[in-house]
Amino acid sequence: MKKAAKLFKRAVELGSVNAMLSLGYRYFTGEDFKLDEKKGLKLWRMAADRGLARAQCNLAVALYEHERACQDLKEAFRYFQLAAEQGFTQAEHRLGMCFGQGDGVEPDLDEARRWYKRAAAKGDKWAIEMLKRCA
Repeated sequence: MKKAAKLFKRAVELGSVNAMLSLGYRYFTGEDFKLDEKKGLKLWRMAADRGLARAQCNLAVALYEHERACQDLKEAFRYFQLAAEQGFTQAEHRLGMCFGQGDGVEPDLDEARRWYKRAAAKGDKWAIEMLKRCA
């Protein structure tokens, strides 16, 4: 595992957003590496700020759901929005949830429905269910 860690770290140094995403996941979850949520969040933020939608969504979920990650609903909303605008389905339904519940943004049911519809059009079961409830 030490060799893999070195390779991941080198790829991060070279600017690989996929390595940032992967290594961030391993630190944040403790999978194959010593658990270090702060390092995980830092790596996800690096990849997210370079435009990687999956990293934006992972970071947003962590900021939204995990108090240990210093829960920040406004920042979570911002990263969900960045990923959703790139067409990342999970972020689209999460953004709909934020608008629907007023998490990190003023509640706006029309916007919630719009984002749920985008995700539902791609087969997202959770978004389809939310649209039924919003009808």
